[in-house]
Amino acid sequence: MSSKTAPPPAPGPTVAPVQPWAAAACWTAFLCPLPSVAWRAAMLAGADVGFGRADLFRTSAGGIAYVVALELIQVGAALACLGLCRPWGERLPPWVPGAGGRAVPRRLPVIVGGAGNLLLYLIIYAVALTFTLALLRDRPSWTPVEGMGPAQLVVFCLCYGPMPAWPVALTVGLVGHWRRHRRRR
Repeated sequence: MSSKTAPPPAPGPTVAPVQPWAAAACWTAFLCPLPSVAWRAAMLAGADVGFGRADLFRTSAGGIAYVVALELIQVGAALACLGLCRPWGERLPPWVPGAGGRAVPRRLPVIVGGAGNLLLYLIIYAVALTFTLALLRDRPSWTPVEGMGPAQLVVFCLCYGPMPAWPVALTVGLVGHWRRHRRRR
Protein backbone atom coordinates (compact mmCIF):
# COMPACT_ATOMS: atom_id res chain seq x y z
CA MET A 1 0.00 0.00 0.00
CA SER A 2 1.53 3.26 -1.10
CA SER A 3 0.90 6.42 0.79
CA LYS A 4 1.73 9.80 -0.61
CA THR A 5 3.28 12.11 1.91
CA ALA A 6 4.83 15.41 1.13
CA PRO A 7 8.51 15.70 1.97
CA PRO A 8 9.24 17.99 4.90
CA PRO A 9 10.02 21.54 3.86
CA ALA A 10 13.66 22.35 3.45
CA PRO A 11 15.11 24.29 6.34
CA GLY A 12 15.25 28.00 5.71
CA PRO A 13 18.24 30.25 6.11
CA THR A 14 19.24 31.03 9.63
CA VAL A 15 17.60 34.18 10.89
CA ALA A 16 18.34 36.05 14.09
CA PRO A 17 15.70 35.60 16.80
CA VAL A 18 12.90 38.14 17.05
CA GLN A 19 13.93 41.08 19.20
CA PRO A 20 11.66 41.53 22.25
CA TRP A 21 10.92 45.15 21.32
CA ALA A 22 9.97 44.11 17.78
CA ALA A 23 7.72 41.32 19.06
CA ALA A 24 6.01 43.77 21.44
CA ALA A 25 5.51 46.20 18.55
CA CYS A 26 4.05 43.48 16.30
CA TRP A 27 1.64 42.35 19.02
CA THR A 28 0.66 45.98 19.62
CA ALA A 29 0.08 46.46 15.89
CA PHE A 30 -2.06 43.31 15.91
CA LEU A 31 -4.14 44.39 18.92
CA CYS A 32 -4.66 48.11 18.11
CA PRO A 33 -7.40 47.69 15.46
CA LEU A 34 -9.32 44.93 17.23
CA PRO A 35 -11.41 47.14 19.58
CA SER A 36 -12.73 49.15 16.62
CA VAL A 37 -13.54 45.89 14.84
CA ALA A 38 -15.49 44.80 17.92
CA TRP A 39 -17.34 48.15 18.05
CA ARG A 40 -18.44 47.87 14.40
CA ALA A 41 -19.36 44.19 14.81
CA ALA A 42 -21.49 45.10 17.83
CA MET A 43 -23.11 47.92 15.84
CA LEU A 44 -23.83 45.59 12.94
CA ALA A 45 -25.24 42.94 15.30
CA GLY A 46 -27.77 45.42 16.68
CA ALA A 47 -26.13 46.65 19.88
CA ASP A 48 -26.98 50.23 20.82
CA VAL A 49 -23.55 51.78 20.34
CA GLY A 50 -25.07 55.23 19.94
CA PHE A 51 -24.35 55.56 16.24
CA GLY A 52 -27.36 57.46 14.93
CA ARG A 53 -27.05 56.04 11.43
CA ALA A 54 -26.42 52.42 12.38
CA ASP A 55 -29.67 51.32 10.73
CA LEU A 56 -28.31 52.46 7.35
CA PHE A 57 -25.56 49.87 7.72
CA ARG A 58 -27.69 47.17 9.35
CA THR A 59 -30.59 47.21 6.90
CA SER A 60 -28.93 47.38 3.51
CA ALA A 61 -26.92 44.71 1.76
CA GLY A 62 -24.40 47.34 0.68
CA GLY A 63 -24.00 48.64 4.23
CA ILE A 64 -23.54 45.16 5.65
CA ALA A 65 -21.09 44.26 2.87
CA TYR A 66 -19.11 47.46 3.51
CA VAL A 67 -18.77 46.80 7.24
CA VAL A 68 -17.96 43.10 6.81
CA ALA A 69 -15.35 43.89 4.12
CA LEU A 70 -13.82 46.57 6.35
CA GLU A 71 -13.69 44.09 9.24
CA LEU A 72 -12.03 41.41 7.10
CA ILE A 73 -9.46 43.83 5.68
CA GLN A 74 -8.66 45.25 9.10
CA VAL A 75 -8.30 41.85 10.79
CA GLY A 76 -6.25 40.55 7.85
CA ALA A 77 -3.93 43.55 8.06
CA ALA A 78 -3.61 43.07 11.82
CA LEU A 79 -2.68 39.41 11.31
CA ALA A 80 -0.09 40.43 8.72
CA CYS A 81 1.46 42.72 11.34
CA LEU A 82 1.72 39.77 13.70
CA GLY A 83 3.33 37.70 10.94
CA LEU A 84 6.39 39.94 11.13
CA CYS A 85 7.40 38.19 14.37
CA ARG A 86 5.85 34.73 14.01
CA PRO A 87 7.23 31.63 12.25
CA TRP A 88 4.32 31.57 9.76
CA GLY A 89 5.50 35.01 8.61
CA GLU A 90 8.85 33.48 7.64
CA ARG A 91 7.55 30.28 6.04
CA LEU A 92 4.00 29.74 4.83
CA PRO A 93 2.06 27.13 6.80
CA PRO A 94 1.73 23.72 5.12
CA TRP A 95 -2.03 24.11 4.67
CA VAL A 96 -1.66 27.10 2.27
CA PRO A 97 -2.71 25.71 -1.15
CA GLY A 98 0.09 25.62 -3.70
CA ALA A 99 2.61 27.48 -1.55
CA GLY A 100 2.60 25.69 1.81
CA GLY A 101 6.04 25.30 3.31
CA ARG A 102 7.67 27.86 1.05
CA ALA A 103 9.81 30.62 2.51
CA VAL A 104 8.41 34.14 2.34
CA PRO A 105 10.81 36.29 0.29
CA ARG A 106 12.68 38.41 2.85
CA ARG A 107 11.96 41.75 1.17
CA LEU A 108 8.26 41.12 0.58
CA PRO A 109 7.05 41.91 4.13
CA VAL A 110 9.11 45.10 4.24
CA ILE A 111 7.91 46.33 0.83
CA VAL A 112 4.24 45.39 1.24
CA GLY A 113 4.25 46.28 4.94
CA GLY A 114 5.91 49.62 4.23
CA ALA A 115 3.28 50.50 1.63
CA GLY A 116 0.50 49.43 3.99
CA ASN A 117 2.11 51.35 6.82
CA LEU A 118 2.18 54.53 4.74
CA LEU A 119 -1.52 54.04 3.95
CA LEU A 120 -2.26 53.54 7.65
CA TYR A 121 -0.52 56.79 8.55
CA LEU A 122 -2.39 58.68 5.84
CA ILE A 123 -5.83 57.21 6.55
CA ILE A 124 -5.77 57.02 10.33
CA TYR A 125 -4.22 60.41 11.00
CA ALA A 126 -6.31 62.17 8.35
CA VAL A 127 -9.51 60.73 9.81
CA ALA A 128 -8.39 61.44 13.38
CA LEU A 129 -7.56 65.04 12.51
CA THR A 130 -10.81 65.55 10.61
CA PHE A 131 -12.89 64.06 13.43
CA THR A 132 -11.03 66.05 16.10
CA LEU A 133 -11.49 69.35 14.27
CA ALA A 134 -15.15 68.55 13.62
CA LEU A 135 -15.79 67.61 17.25
CA LEU A 136 -14.12 70.78 18.53
CA ARG A 137 -16.57 72.83 16.49
CA ASP A 138 -19.74 70.79 16.77
CA ARG A 139 -20.84 67.20 16.37
CA PRO A 140 -21.52 67.06 12.64
CA SER A 141 -23.90 64.48 11.28
CA TRP A 142 -21.23 62.69 9.27
CA THR A 143 -19.30 61.45 12.32
CA PRO A 144 -20.36 58.33 14.24
CA VAL A 145 -20.66 60.34 17.49
CA GLU A 146 -23.81 62.14 16.39
CA GLY A 147 -26.46 61.34 19.00
CA MET A 148 -24.15 59.46 21.36
CA GLY A 149 -24.61 59.78 25.09
CA PRO A 150 -21.60 60.27 27.39
CA ALA A 151 -21.17 56.54 28.11
CA GLN A 152 -21.43 55.63 24.43
CA LEU A 153 -18.90 58.33 23.58
CA VAL A 154 -16.47 56.90 26.16
CA VAL A 155 -16.86 53.40 24.68
CA PHE A 156 -16.37 54.80 21.18
CA CYS A 157 -13.19 56.62 22.25
CA LEU A 158 -11.86 53.51 24.01
CA CYS A 159 -12.49 51.41 20.91
CA TYR A 160 -10.99 53.85 18.43
CA GLY A 161 -8.35 55.37 20.73
CA PRO A 162 -5.70 52.70 20.00
CA MET A 163 -5.92 53.24 16.23
CA PRO A 164 -3.29 56.05 16.03
CA ALA A 165 -0.77 53.71 17.68
CA TRP A 166 -1.26 51.07 14.96
CA PRO A 167 0.96 52.61 12.25
CA VAL A 168 3.62 53.57 14.81
CA ALA A 169 3.75 50.01 16.17
CA LEU A 170 3.86 48.64 12.64
CA THR A 171 6.79 50.92 11.81
CA VAL A 172 8.73 49.54 14.78
CA GLY A 173 7.77 45.96 13.85
CA LEU A 174 8.91 46.51 10.26
CA VAL A 175 12.24 47.93 11.44
CA GLY A 176 12.73 44.87 13.65
CA HIS A 177 11.87 42.53 10.77
CA TRP A 178 14.25 44.35 8.42
CA ARG A 179 17.08 44.34 10.97
CA ARG A 180 16.69 40.58 11.58
CA HIS A 181 16.77 39.77 7.89
CA ARG A 182 19.34 42.22 6.55
CA ARG A 183 22.21 39.95 7.62
CA ARG A 184 20.97 37.14 5.34
CA ARG A 185 23.00 38.08 2.26
